[in-house]
Amino acid sequence: MFRRRSCYILQDDMVQDMLTIHESLTVAAELKLGNHIDKGTKIRRVEEIITSLGLNTVRDTRAANLSGGQKKRLAIGLELVSDPPVMFLDEPTSGLDSSISKQMVYLLHLLARQGRTVVATMHQPSALLLNMVDRLYAVVAGRCAYMGSVTMLLPYLKHVNLTCPPYHNPVDFLIEICAENANLLVEHSENGKNTQWITNICQETDSKLEVLTRQYSTCDEVNLTILPTRNEESTNKILMKLKSTYSTSFWKQFATLTRRSLLSLWRNPSFTIMITGIHCAMALFVGSLFYNIGGDAKYIRDNFNFLNYSLLFIMFTSFSAVSITFPQQFPIVRREHFNRWYMTSAYYAATLISAIPTQTICTLTYVFIAYWMTGQPPDTLRFLGFIWMLMLVSFVALNVGLLNGSMFDVKHGVIFGPFFIMPFVIFSGFFLLYKDAPVFFKWLFHISFLKHGLVGIVISIFGMERPKLPCSDLYCHYRFPKLFIEDQGMEQEQYGLAVICLMGIAVVVSACTYGILKIRLRTK
Repeated sequence: MFRRRSCYILQDDMVQDMLTIHESLTVAAELKLGNHIDKGTKIRRVEEIITSLGLNTVRDTRAANLSGGQKKRLAIGLELVSDPPVMFLDEPTSGLDSSISKQMVYLLHLLARQGRTVVATMHQPSALLLNMVDRLYAVVAGRCAYMGSVTMLLPYLKHVNLTCPPYHNPVDFLIEICAENANLLVEHSENGKNTQWITNICQETDSKLEVLTRQYSTCDEVNLTILPTRNEESTNKILMKLKSTYSTSFWKQFATLTRRSLLSLWRNPSFTIMITGIHCAMALFVGSLFYNIGGDAKYIRDNFNFLNYSLLFIMFTSFSAVSITFPQQFPIVRREHFNRWYMTSAYYAATLISAIPTQTICTLTYVFIAYWMTGQPPDTLRFLGFIWMLMLVSFVALNVGLLNGSMFDVKHGVIFGPFFIMPFVIFSGFFLLYKDAPVFFKWLFHISFLKHGLVGIVISIFGMERPKLPCSDLYCHYRFPKLFIEDQGMEQEQYGLAVICLMGIAVVVSACTYGILKIRLRTK
């Protein structure tokens, strides 16, 4: 219940860069308010937050183009959607200039005046920022050196025979003397239990708020005096009645997150265009290198090399793409999951689904060019079997890349990525035949998705009772493709079994990725 009633706003302001302010808040409303609140209320809530935070002029600006202060306000607005009674902020003024810092603290001051509890950490705040704070909790070496009103800080220090020099910032003075007088301060504050230095907030509220409002009412950038008041009836009471930690169902979360991911991909087409271009260029290069060899028995070994290269190329591009992009999203996911936007399973499922279109386009681009340039059999069934097998290998490699990305950051993922992939390559059946492998290593062939992928594409091209091939030389040993399949030790293999094995490996890897991701999000 406390998790639903509170939110935590990180210091680094990680938001979805490709979404506009309005789109980000709309997604937050869909995830945090759910179907229990009607669409009109969600729209009004989003509009109120945009207006009150002074973001109307940049409502259609992507988050990547926002200033530091605007990003801070957007991060706060994303959590204000569900109207939390308790808000935690980690250094909300970090990285902001003095003017924007004052506006930010003023915003937090107003939020507190509407009945919220706002807890924020600040390192060496100025005297002006300190004047907006109701309760000061000073920490030294993990213990409380002072807990009370800001106005009572100097009397407290004087009480312990530590007099602040005139015209000196009290907080600066407190920080300066904390190291040498830590035990003295902790003892007199009773580690935060001493309440004699707390004054009544109500006595200070009216005069302080009047001064602050007069000071910032002429600011053109923000319009914070019209913050929406807390509406316990319309949001919190409904959310508090929910039995689940999350306000929306799995399917609602999945649909919203998938739509957000696809929109982000659409807004940033450079990555998709680049990786598709790589597949297109490589297909042309390989097609030229192995031009029109598919129908000649003389080049059946070269054709086999082409099939294996195609398999490895599709695998490496699928694996590398997500190994780099997936860890970059983790800070955002950590914040949103911690604040109970969605469950891990919904996010992971949406990530998988949203990655499929790009992989499909890339694989089809490569196959349509390379297959026909290399002169493979013009048979619809073989062509579709070849495509389907490469698509499955691409999908399994995608899952392995997500597993790698869920365990490591980008730097370590690049280092450990080959450690995950190379065993599959060695036991693919191309470099080492199953019959020639040591007995204690043979089981690795069965879990290598590249082995099943190679079996599938070999059967697609050379299997299924393919007739005798023409030979452009005096003698061709493999004029009957069936003989080549026997020499590769694949005579007992079946295309359908290879498909089932690939799907099974994909399920196992996905389950492992989900488990690791769930553990990481919980421990963070």
